[in-house]
Amino acid sequence: MKKIYRLFLLIALLLTLPACASQAEPTPSVAQPIQVNLATVPDPPQVGDVELRFTVLDQNGNPLQGASVEAHADHIDMTGMEMSGTATEQGGGVYAITANFSMSGNWKITVSVRQGELEAQQEFRLVVK
Repeated sequence: MKKIYRLFLLIALLLTLPACASQAEPTPSVAQPIQVNLATVPDPPQVGDVELRFTVLDQNGNPLQGASVEAHADHIDMTGMEMSGTATEQGGGVYAITANFSMSGNWKITVSVRQGELEAQQEFRLVVK
């Protein structure tokens, strides 16, 4: 009986030891060469014309000017409902394009930014009411 008790105790101890191990520190993230933020007018976005405003920053947080900014919108719940175009520079690292959301629901917005050798692509989820 003592053997079974000791065996059970040993197994329980072995199962709890990994929980006591130190956790690995998270790897610091590398700064992305281009950061993109999305704002909409109106906010929240509604069916109809919505201005998508992309604020584009370099890795130091400075506005990125003179970039090529392409936007693509794809309705997540309806295959074939998509649109794309080139956003125009507004100044101060802001690029805007007007999209006509013909249907409410979940949309995936993909923005591609290029300036010289710098390139970035980022996706946003947008709920149109």
